[in-house]
Order: sequence, then C-alpha cells, then structure tokens
Amino acid sequence: MSWELIIQEWRLLPSMFLHVITSPGTVATLFLGTLIGLVVGVLPGLTIVMAMALLLGFVFRLPLEWGLALLIGIETGAQFSGGFTAIMINIPGTPAAAATVLDGFPLAKQGRAREAVGAVIGASFLGEILGELCTLIFLPFVTLLALKLGDWEIFLVTVAGIIIAGALAGKNPIKGWIAGVAGLLFAMVGMDAIWGYPRFGYTIDLVKGINFVPALIGLFGLSEVFMVLKEKVPYQLTGRPGRAIMRWDLIFRHFPTIVRATLVGVGIGIIPGIGEAVSPWVAYDWAKRTSRHPEEFGKGSFEGLIAAETADNATSGGALIPTLVLGIPGSGPTAILLAALFIYGVRPGPTLLIDRPGFVAFTVALFWAGALMMRIGAWLLSSLTIRLLYIQRELILPLAVALGVLGAWGSGFTYFDVMTAFAFGVLGYLMRIRDYPPAPMVLGILIGKIADTSLRRALLTYSNNLLSMFLRPAGLILIAFVIFLLVSGRRIRGRAVART
Repeated sequence: MSWELIIQEWRLLPSMFLHVITSPGTVATLFLGTLIGLVVGVLPGLTIVMAMALLLGFVFRLPLEWGLALLIGIETGAQFSGGFTAIMINIPGTPAAAATVLDGFPLAKQGRAREAVGAVIGASFLGEILGELCTLIFLPFVTLLALKLGDWEIFLVTVAGIIIAGALAGKNPIKGWIAGVAGLLFAMVGMDAIWGYPRFGYTIDLVKGINFVPALIGLFGLSEVFMVLKEKVPYQLTGRPGRAIMRWDLIFRHFPTIVRATLVGVGIGIIPGIGEAVSPWVAYDWAKRTSRHPEEFGKGSFEGLIAAETADNATSGGALIPTLVLGIPGSGPTAILLAALFIYGVRPGPTLLIDRPGFVAFTVALFWAGALMMRIGAWLLSSLTIRLLYIQRELILPLAVALGVLGAWGSGFTYFDVMTAFAFGVLGYLMRIRDYPPAPMVLGILIGKIADTSLRRALLTYSNNLLSMFLRPAGLILIAFVIFLLVSGRRIRGRAVART
C-alpha cells in the first residue's frame, strides 16, 4: 500500500468532514440514524446488526452518501446507548456493554448515575473519534498484520477474552472461568458449521442453536428481577434525576486510560468476528492492572467504566480497516456496511484507495460527524432516560421484563427464544446466588461459534503437521499472553483468598 495514497486521504479528511456537516441531506439522515441507534441500544434484545439489516432495503433507495450516513448513525448511536441500561437497571443494551455493568450499576446504586452516564458519553465520543483517527494512522500496518492472522490466532484471541472476562467479572477467577467455559458449551448446541451435523439437537429448535440475545436478556435482565423479588425491600436508586453530568476532570484524569483503551479497541477490531465482544474486557483488564486504585474496580470505578466504553466505540475504527482494504468485515455492523457498499457498486479491497480516492476519508468523516451527533443527542435525551429509570423498582422491573420478553421474541420470532430467556434467567439467578458471574457466560455464548469454527478449521488446515500450527509467530505471542493471563488470574484468586 503506497504511502502517497494514505497521505492523500489525510489531506482530504478536513474537506470531507466539512462536506458532511454542510450537506443537509447527509446531516439529516445521519441524525435520524443516530436517534434510531440510541433507541436500539436502550432496548434490551435489539441489536445493532438487526437494526442495520432491517433498514438495508430502505438504504438501497437512497444516494450513497445518505445511505452510509444512516447506517453509520445507527452504529454510533447504538454502541453508546447500550451503556445506559447497563448503568441504570443492570441490563446491557448491547452485548458489548456487558463490561459496563461491572462498574456502571454500582455507581448508579451509589447515587452517581448522572455522573456515570456523563462519563459514558465522554468516553464513547472520544473512543469513536480516536478510533477512526487510528484507521488512517495504522491503515498500512494493520492491513499487513491482519493478513498474518489465521484461524489458530482467532481461536487464541477468543480464549484470551474468556480468561479476561472470567478473571474480572467475579470475585473468584475460577468461578468466572467456569461460567465462560459453560457459555462456550452452550454455543456448541445446534448445527455444526464444518460438517453440518446437529449437536445436542434433541428438538428442531435446539438444532437451530441458542441465540445469544435471549441468553443475554435472561442472564442479566430476568435474573436481576428474580434477585429483587427475593428482597423484602427492593433497592431504589438514589440521587436526583436530571441530565447527565459531564465531568471533564474525570476524562482528563483518565486520558491515558482512554488512549490505551483506544489502541486495544482498534487492535482487536481488526480481527474478523471478534470486535466489540472482547475489546472492552481487554481494555478493562489493562486499566485495572495499571490503575493506582485497582481495588475500586467492580465496586464503582470511573476508570473501569471509561476503559470499557472507550474500547467498545473505538473497535469500529479497527473493524473498518479490514472491511475497506481487504473486503473482510471486522464485525457484525461492518458486515452490513460491506453489503451496502456492494449494493452501491463500491468494491472494497486493496485497490479501493486507487479506484475511489477520498472514500476512506469520507467514511471516517461520517463516523466523526455521527459521534458528534451522538454526543449532542445523548446529552439532550439523558434527562428523560435517567428520569424514567429512577422510577421505583416495583414499577420499572415489570416493564423491564416486558421489554425483555419482547426483545427475546424479536430476536427470532419464536416461542423457544422466549422460553430460552426465562431459562437463562433462572440460571443467572442461581449463578448470582452462588457468586458465579453471568458476564463470562454471555461472552462465551457470543464468541463460542467463532472459537469452535476457527479451531476446527485450523486443525483441518494443519492436520498433516500440527507442530507448524503451534509454531506460528503470532500464535506463539498469543499463547504466551494466554499463559500470562492464567498465571495472573491465579494470583488474583490467591490475594482474594488471603483477604478472606
């Protein structure tokens, strides 16, 4: 990839951003997409990919600039607002917001929900801006790196994600890892992706597999309702409702954490299929290891909250790189973007910078403008959202159950998905009673099929020489990283036992 082409995109970036914000049609569709994304992220069960896919047929009737603006607006809005419900009612609006629950909900119970939402708005905005900036900075390097990663490395990344989530989500890393492995086993239910053989397919519904959306709703949402029902006096969020409080001193104080989380989000975003499912956990782990107050993590740490939300939004910048220059989607939302580009006749690949000069800069400008509108829209709507979620638990939790059932039904439009949500709700309740964290299980279900398919494809590829698979340079680095995570996780457990 020629450096002249990258420099050309840099030079065109200011003019492209000015063109985006001064085009009424582009601004209108971008703002509409952002509003749709904000609603999608707040409602548990609705996903970014689902919303973008449903509007893909409508996008086809719009001009290229307007269509991409609508889809990018949905992605930026939903990536942010998934943290709203994670903070207020302990239910992540999107799977990527599962790490936000760890510190967001404790802050809300301490009466600091407005500050927590404000921190999420600031971190999400900076994560999106810096993540897309890294798209142009690291474009040549990351492209070469992505070509070096194979199925074996993708499998190792999923293993690292499970280990990190298990070590951080609960008081005992062993219990967290058990929950993560159980999630991987749940993901094995259904049709085998390699040979097409049904596993645990005792019914037609089981042959289709377990959808992660009902599992997410059950493990977080319905289990929370069950936990409240067993209390004689349900907890009530304290503090005064109102707009989010933007504490810029928090943002400036934790700016090094934001930079590190951005690099994590971009780095993991380039790995196809992993993306925002793992990056918030890795960023959260890094923030905890480098923090001066690691004991606050999981109890209401703004640093942990900022790290998770920054990485979540920065991942789109990394996922955009293989999508545009290799034609390989780095995440679910970029897969929809890739489909839209083919509809418009744009062919992503190594020659995109030559065939369409300025297109990468235009795409980055759309993400920047979307982040700006998300920042404005989220702050304006935060008063209404926070006020609604300060309603008494006896009133808000039945509404959460109704939304959860609706979200589970909408994920597959089957009775089985609704029953799956309730089954995982009971399982999540039992897990929480025994101090087994639900977040690693959700992550295991989400990336389980990727881990399974990647490992088996790697074994088939190197069936004649398995040693060469284990000796791949990138794989050796990841294996060392996984061993380091396991050893450090045991040390964390040892310190926890010593305290008790």
